[in-house]
Amino acid sequence: MTKKVKCPESLVKAEAYAAEVLKSGKPFGNKEVTAAFRKVKEWPTQERPNVAPGGASAPEVRGMVLGLCPNRSGGCSVARASQECPNLTKLVTGWAAATLPDAGFRYGSVQVNYNYRARKHIDSNNLGPSFIIGLGDYTGGALWTGDRGVVDCRHSWKLFDGNTEHATEPYEGRDRISFILFTPDKYNNLTAAVCAAAKKLGVTACSTSGKDDAYFANYRDLGAVDEGAHVAFTEKHHEDNPPSSGAGALSVETNGYAAGRGWGWIAWATGPKDKVEVQHFKKNATGIHVVELDALPPKKAGGATYFALRDVHRFNLYQDTPGETARFQKWVAKLPPNRVVGVCITDTAMAKTRPLGAAVYESFRALGAPDSLTLIGYREPFAFLGWKGAAKGAGAVAQDAKKQSKQLLRLDAVMTAAPDGALSMSCTASELKLLKALDGETPPRKKAKSS
Repeated sequence: MTKKVKCPESLVKAEAYAAEVLKSGKPFGNKEVTAAFRKVKEWPTQERPNVAPGGASAPEVRGMVLGLCPNRSGGCSVARASQECPNLTKLVTGWAAATLPDAGFRYGSVQVNYNYRARKHIDSNNLGPSFIIGLGDYTGGALWTGDRGVVDCRHSWKLFDGNTEHATEPYEGRDRISFILFTPDKYNNLTAAVCAAAKKLGVTACSTSGKDDAYFANYRDLGAVDEGAHVAFTEKHHEDNPPSSGAGALSVETNGYAAGRGWGWIAWATGPKDKVEVQHFKKNATGIHVVELDALPPKKAGGATYFALRDVHRFNLYQDTPGETARFQKWVAKLPPNRVVGVCITDTAMAKTRPLGAAVYESFRALGAPDSLTLIGYREPFAFLGWKGAAKGAGAVAQDAKKQSKQLLRLDAVMTAAPDGALSMSCTASELKLLKALDGETPPRKKAKSS
């Protein structure tokens, strides 16, 4: 900003109130932010045909952007509303800094919406990770998301992915003012003047470097994986890194559709002398692939545990989410105690606009998944090992929650069975970045904590 921009009459009272709150030096929160925006005399309008309830035929909605916004040259400038109302912007960014549940979250822009119900859409010019909160006197108005279902954001910050379909649920009341913190694509390619001005306003994702930091790099689609190269690499990689063998050995390897249209196998030890059986699954096959195993208890204390295949299943939660969810839930419920289960994907477990329901995750928890397993995302690789009746967290999970993930994930476990059939398991997770591997920069596998 090279010159002072006059605050329009419609925003003067809101800007003045924000300045008073900041000058007081006292803590402020939802109450003060709501009061500030209720002083807007006449709300600015934006043309947002992808969001407006009336679509392209009635594209105007009431709202404003604070912080960074796209400019005509393809970069970012300081938003007009922030130039006009710097104190109002600082009130919002200071409030966010004090109240966000994730102190490490960073953002470059704030979209403020007033009293309209956004229709189903996917954000443009948003790297993805976004926080939303709704202030005001209203009921309803939750956020529907394509991957997590309905998220209650009334008076509480909630994280969601702006690059997945989302919409506002119906609401009633005096007013609903929503705030969405997000980061535009060009947050890291700012001029020095814009970057300095943005930092002064309090937004936290702004840079002149032209490079992504590690956090935002996770949300870029970093490039395509050639299918032929992927097939050659994964087959050779499988030869060089075969499944674990020996007593109690179990292994799973998987990647999602975005890398070569998928890859996955599950392996288990069948006897001594490195006897291992491997079940490979067809690429580009949606849903979850499952092997069902019997753990053969040792004949004497300290003896070896091996496995016998009972069945192989596919639950196509992508194609028929309600029906296959019910079938998966019923199948898990009928499993006998200590039946061992391995799971992987070779495309995607879920459809982009049809999130998996709670019944799927409760079924996995009946097999030992931790409470933290609440989302298997679109085209995200997923691997699991567990058994019926295992305590929550006793099973093992590998996931990579990145858009269009190019990670190859692996679980290697050792399961032991007591003579009475009681099971226990130790497991190590690892991952391989396929883009680097296919460029000839194959790093050693990154080891994760044992589960």
